[in-house]
Amino acid sequence: MNNSIHIPILLIFVLLSSCGITQETDLTKKIEVYELPNDLTTITDENLSPIIKSLGDAKIIGVTECVHDMIEPFHFRNALIKKLVEENKIGVIAIESGLPESRLCYDYILGKDIPIDSVLSDGFSCIFGSLEPNKELLVWLRKYNHDKPSSEQVHFYGFDIPGCAPNPVLENTKAGFNYVLDYLDDVDKEKSGIFRQAIKEYKIYLRIKDNAQDTLPHFWDLDSTGWNNIVSILDGIENTFKENSDVYIKNSSELDYKWAFRSIYNARQNVIFLRSIGKPDIGYDIRDLGQFKNIQWIMENEPDKRILLFAHSTHLMKEIHSENPKVIPYTRCGEYLANEYGKDYKVIGNFFRKLEWFDGDPLELGEGYLGYELSKLGPKNFLVEVSSLDKKWMKEWCIRESNSGDKLLTNLEEAVDIIYFNDIQTTLFPPENK
Repeated sequence: MNNSIHIPILLIFVLLSSCGITQETDLTKKIEVYELPNDLTTITDENLSPIIKSLGDAKIIGVTECVHDMIEPFHFRNALIKKLVEENKIGVIAIESGLPESRLCYDYILGKDIPIDSVLSDGFSCIFGSLEPNKELLVWLRKYNHDKPSSEQVHFYGFDIPGCAPNPVLENTKAGFNYVLDYLDDVDKEKSGIFRQAIKEYKIYLRIKDNAQDTLPHFWDLDSTGWNNIVSILDGIENTFKENSDVYIKNSSELDYKWAFRSIYNARQNVIFLRSIGKPDIGYDIRDLGQFKNIQWIMENEPDKRILLFAHSTHLMKEIHSENPKVIPYTRCGEYLANEYGKDYKVIGNFFRKLEWFDGDPLELGEGYLGYELSKLGPKNFLVEVSSLDKKWMKEWCIRESNSGDKLLTNLEEAVDIIYFNDIQTTLFPPENK
């Protein structure tokens, strides 16, 4: 089969519902499937054209990865972004990475003289700067922007709360604090010194221990008085910004001021996040709510541009749940977006049949899933419009198992508009790179 053709397929199969409860259904259904090449680095405009049309004029496009650090979602993401950018259908890209850290990425693709290695090490949270597809995308966007007027240039953001919540090894919950204090160093050295001194005694608590040998204090050791003092310091910083906004903007720029002022809110996100760990009285997920609020801030700054988001499925799908209510107890970012923007939010959801873990222990979907049947066709990668599926397909689907062993589930019709399916996903970190 040619990789770019639009193919009808005939499927007769047993459909599994709820990740293992068997419901025998003989379905004979023609499904419109768009086939992608096995080598996803060779995706063409022709491969993507059908879904570009179905995305329509959506203000926000969410593209998900079902598991972090797998090659296939990144290759598809980069190909889609390039096509949408070249057709002037998006003007902003925002990914699951810390917002204040991403200022380096923002400046780099607009041509600022920053070493790419510095951008990759300091402009992303977690280990996302070490992923080659992220580097490739930034370099391409910088080249694209080079000869464009500012009104046609593409912008790049992270939309997550700062650091790498909740990974204690990679956590950097001081990123928001550091950004705003570094800004004050440039515009108001006196106030910067005052606030640096005020926060100094609390910095040790803005972290999560990552090993048993670590005997220093961390977030769990700070009492409510201490946390309230940190909040008061942030209140003081915010009031100082508001009182001196004209002077600060004059000594920097309106753009610099906006980013720094937002970093105060980002620092608050980290404080609330750390305070919420193990506290059932916190009635929302500060990370996903923070992501949603950060996306809204980005859109306020980019009112005339459409935006593409890239993140894990649990953050961007419009519906996701678990049989264990403790696994996903709160509203997720994608659900906030769906509720707020309705049809202006379209999601391309990533699904797979089999994960090739580098430890040799793959997760695999059983016979009867749509993905299993698609994999029998030979090619590894497909796009399927959910609206073209018969209602009998609209079952509760098992996306994957969480680290706790609980199943993450979604009601397909509610969750995504387009399925991006990989038969097998491979890690960006093979054993020789561990």
